[in-house]
Amino acid sequence: MPAKITLQRFVVLSLVLPLALHAEDPPKPAFVEPAAQTSRGLHVEADGTLTLVGKPFYGMGLCYYDGFLRTIRSAKYSPYTPSLKKIAASNIPFIRLPFSGFWPAELQVYQTKPEQYFREMDLFVKACEENKIGIIADLFWTKFSVSDVVGESVNQIGNPASKTMEYARKYVRDVVSRYKDSPAIWGWEIGNEFNLAADLDKQGAPPLGYPYVLPSKGTPAQRGPADRITSQDVEVYFTEVEKAIRSIDPYRMISNGTADFRASQYHLRAERAWTSDTEEELRAIMDVFSPRTVNVISVHITLDKDKDGLSQKRFNRVVELEELLQIYVTHAKQSKKVLYMGEFHGDNDANFVRKIQAIRTSGMQLSSLWNYGDAANAKTKSFSDDSFMFTRTAEANQYYRDQGLQNVELYWPKNTAASIR
Repeated sequence: MPAKITLQRFVVLSLVLPLALHAEDPPKPAFVEPAAQTSRGLHVEADGTLTLVGKPFYGMGLCYYDGFLRTIRSAKYSPYTPSLKKIAASNIPFIRLPFSGFWPAELQVYQTKPEQYFREMDLFVKACEENKIGIIADLFWTKFSVSDVVGESVNQIGNPASKTMEYARKYVRDVVSRYKDSPAIWGWEIGNEFNLAADLDKQGAPPLGYPYVLPSKGTPAQRGPADRITSQDVEVYFTEVEKAIRSIDPYRMISNGTADFRASQYHLRAERAWTSDTEEELRAIMDVFSPRTVNVISVHITLDKDKDGLSQKRFNRVVELEELLQIYVTHAKQSKKVLYMGEFHGDNDANFVRKIQAIRTSGMQLSSLWNYGDAANAKTKSFSDDSFMFTRTAEANQYYRDQGLQNVELYWPKNTAASIR
């Protein structure tokens, strides 16, 4: 097995804080090569500014979790086009969603029925093009599905020579090469909340740190210690996936998809302890989870039933949301990267308005709500277009446009929908 990034290296690097640490072939792409065009999607400039067609971009989008997933879960799925039209009519500029299956059995459709898989993905991308909605495409929503499909333990995401990594690279090549010329693709995201499962191998008995077990969806019947992952595993996986993306698409933003970093994320990596991290250690661990040109650092700050999602204990004190977002944005800027609050939520209008104001005050350029659905669903914390969250999101984007911070009207005329063969 190739050598991984060692704990010793992490400790040495941490002394110089705050410096960074560090199937079958599918059918041919449906999108025709366009005329010369290099500015498709969101781009991170060398100084860490997020731009769209060369101008700074500020936007608030929606997570649309089952937008594509429904198409591989059921042959008779409810249409997504009406929802896309509502999003477009409200001038909400982009959506974030899984661009693969959640469960291993869903991901296997890519292997066993590639024509069907890519036909459905083509149709979804085309619908977004027609409605002028950008997509932040999350390539591997779960940390376990690829390993489960190829029959390896989940920690093989940290082995560049594993079957897991070979499969991941092929998936990236197939998807990124297919859609790199679509104006609807605004950015790539590697995974979803991988950091929350990292470095829990000495923190308690299973199921802590263990992936789901649901054989009917393609998982193994049981999990073992090798199914727990470390931050070193995640760093290797993010690095290898980033390389595969960049070999095809050197321009678009790449988000790591991480959740709100644990208050002890650095110490869990360094010593497997729940010791509270300092602000400098937070910056160091943010860099660990955004290697190389993974240039967008994600945080998911969702509903907290006790604190209303507006404060948390961190740095051995209580930190209000406004201060936390400012710290995150500042750390990302110091690393010349973009801070993206990829998921947040509100349980009432006043709560939500405060969160929007905190985003605006922090200087954060990119955010998206969890989760827009065709209908409201309390179980999945989904809201529909009649929710105050939908209305407030539309208002937030109107504010950005009024301030000259959202230039989508310059983007879409230059990036008309690609032709479908």
